[in-house]
Amino acid sequence: MTNRLSNNLQIPLIFRVFLKNRGIEGDEALERFLFPRLADLPKPEKMQNLVKAVRLVVEYMTSGKQIVIWGDYDVDGTTGTALLVNFFRECGVTVTWHIPNRLLEGYGLNIEWFQRHITSSLSGEFLLITVDCGIANEYEISRIKKMGGIVIVTDHHNIPEHGLPQCIILNPSIPTCGFHRKQLAGVGVAFYLAAGIRAELADRELFDNVAKNINLKQYLAFVALGTIADVVGLTDINRILVRAGLEALGCTKFPGLQEILISCGIDGGEILSEDIGYLIGPKINAAGRLGENTLVVKLLTERDRLQAKKLATQLTILNDERKRISADNIELTLAKISATRVDQNKCVIAKGSLHQGVIGIVASKLVEVYGFPALVFSEKELLDKNIVYVGSARSIEGISMVKMLKACSKWIERFGGHEMAAGLTVTAENFAGFSARFSAIAKEKWQEHQISKKKPYDIECSVENLMSDEYLDFMRLLEPFGPGNLQPIFKDSQARIVDSRVVGKTSEHLHLTIRGKYANHKGIGFSLGNRISEVQKNSERVMIYTPTINRFRGNVSWQVRVIDV
Repeated sequence: MTNRLSNNLQIPLIFRVFLKNRGIEGDEALERFLFPRLADLPKPEKMQNLVKAVRLVVEYMTSGKQIVIWGDYDVDGTTGTALLVNFFRECGVTVTWHIPNRLLEGYGLNIEWFQRHITSSLSGEFLLITVDCGIANEYEISRIKKMGGIVIVTDHHNIPEHGLPQCIILNPSIPTCGFHRKQLAGVGVAFYLAAGIRAELADRELFDNVAKNINLKQYLAFVALGTIADVVGLTDINRILVRAGLEALGCTKFPGLQEILISCGIDGGEILSEDIGYLIGPKINAAGRLGENTLVVKLLTERDRLQAKKLATQLTILNDERKRISADNIELTLAKISATRVDQNKCVIAKGSLHQGVIGIVASKLVEVYGFPALVFSEKELLDKNIVYVGSARSIEGISMVKMLKACSKWIERFGGHEMAAGLTVTAENFAGFSARFSAIAKEKWQEHQISKKKPYDIECSVENLMSDEYLDFMRLLEPFGPGNLQPIFKDSQARIVDSRVVGKTSEHLHLTIRGKYANHKGIGFSLGNRISEVQKNSERVMIYTPTINRFRGNVSWQVRVIDV
């Protein structure tokens, strides 16, 4: 992060206008945004209860008592768990860890696991640290405490209506927390816990002063992965963490991360947020989706490069299987949906005999296809033969999914999540009431959303100008992209298409060649294959687009991602 505005960085006018439209203007604000610094991060002690949590952890570390880490099965939870396991190991402390099986144990703490292990692997007195979960486990935590456990919850999900667990809680969603509204991901909270522990160990000169030699920036690679993959808002703090994390990921020393990058074909170069969103994140998530709950943390904590390669290969195989199952479930779900009803209800609600591990992917696809919030449910038969529907929900920018679910809580057994994504369970007898209520709320929110809806692009700029080296280099400074800092969308009123064809298994995508000043530019319009005839009829088009990186067989180049044409 070297170039500074104080060193006379020239910002192209189009980007000054773009940033001004997003409320970023003046040299000081521009410098903070374009060149975020780790030195500007708030101190760990600002997080409510962190000092208390740190002292408790250090007490267990110095006494040799057992520490158990329990993480969620998604990217946020597994990267946060791996971060802490690696951190404790670097401190010379071995911990026990567990990731629940998504299909058998479900989300959050599972009391049966503790009952099974309390007489074997768990000691009579242990410290439990949750990662990306636990805030809704008031009952389970009370039971664990009776077994001899002391609990620290690290989480970022919204506070449950029934109250907080009686334990030490690190969660920026608590209004009295100094990090409130900072929207840290679960892995971000775990990182701050590690930072607080390192500071305490260094101050007290414990563990042969090893803490002073721990490079915390290397752990930000995990923070970048979890934050981007969990679609968490890119607040000032998250922007700093993720930007530094992308740099750390590109030169990571962790063998597991190195092998994941190689398996995704993005090693040895610059890592962008879309690499995590489209390649790394889905691959890591594949393990949890298919019930392989331990694979990711094993990979991310593996020290032997050869073994890490084997684990990464297993993950690739699982991801291929996940893709197959997802495609089948998407096809099955789309065939049952009435587009007319979706348009009437301003949301998509689908249920059926779907694979529980991929319903989130199906929901995301439905949002992409219809442009409305989507909920997808997998039918599940309980031991007592009752039917429940386990659901995954995805929303669109500007409509909070968790707020909509709160308004339907009367019909929901349990739910949790944030603005863009959530999980929930609805009984068979409550499903009709829930669907009717959610649809009514979706209509209200959609009307509000339409009133505040902005134009479908940020600023006008021709493909010819934007795809220049100068502009593309500046685009990198706008990274990372995500909620709160969406990738800029451009409009070219006179794009000239010199070649067009359809690609994909079912000719669903549109491949374009767009005329440039010195060289033509490749473009891809996902799910725009049905526009081929009108594009070929008139080659001069109004194009809505954004630049994107194309990684093909080891070659990295910029291309145009066509959003509309």
